[in-house]
Amino acid sequence: MSTPDSNIRKFPGTELPEQTLTAYKNWHNFCEHKKISLDDHSRTVRCAACDQVFDPFDFLQKEVTRLQRAWEDHKHVQKSLNDLRDGVESLKKEEARLKARIRTAKAKVAPVIDLRNREL
Repeated sequence: MSTPDSNIRKFPGTELPEQTLTAYKNWHNFCEHKKISLDDHSRTVRCAACDQVFDPFDFLQKEVTRLQRAWEDHKHVQKSLNDLRDGVESLKKEEARLKARIRTAKAKVAPVIDLRNREL
């Protein structure tokens, strides 16, 4: 027969295993990669600020996508600007039309009779 202590196992010790993983997240010093250097000898694209190396095709593809988005945004802004200009122009025409109507309405009104001075 087995003794009642044969099924009992001890918990591992309180010591932790050695940490082998390291993750670098530097959110405070986020680099936007505004200064890029091209190395024609090794045919690499490198950020001059953070020294990160990019795949040239991926970098070119991202830049083309960014430029396309900028052109689309520019077209959208130009269209909305033209729409606003058309709206302002129509409001100016409406204002001139209403002012002319007021002038003609004032001209059609009979002259005011002053009863205090008894002038007719």
